[in-house]
Amino acid sequence: MVDELKMFTMPHRVLLTGTPIQNSSLEVYALLNFVDPESFHSESAFTEEFGDIKDAETVERLKTLMRPYLLRRLKEDVEKVIPPKEETIVSVELTRVQKKWYRALLERNFSFLTKGSKGSNVG
Repeated sequence: MVDELKMFTMPHRVLLTGTPIQNSSLEVYALLNFVDPESFHSESAFTEEFGDIKDAETVERLKTLMRPYLLRRLKEDVEKVIPPKEETIVSVELTRVQKKWYRALLERNFSFLTKGSKGSNVG
């Protein structure tokens, strides 16, 4: 998707996310590259510096790098009274095609899915 977004000419870019760092430093690079492609044009340079974050010093350098691009607001800073989360479960019937694919995947992976289920009612 980032490649498609790069095709648009935009004088300003804003990116909203609840999780700027989720799994890897490459995800951070993709966000920074989108927001400021001139400053973050080299994935290899970014990966060389931040690719394997193992120590506190690297974490601090990354935080410092991100600071001008990041505005963080915690729920407790923004909203003092947050109602409890509501969860609604809506059952939806699979279509005929979805059922066919589901059955095929289940049959193809049955031994893997039932591994370690001795004595259970799987099947």
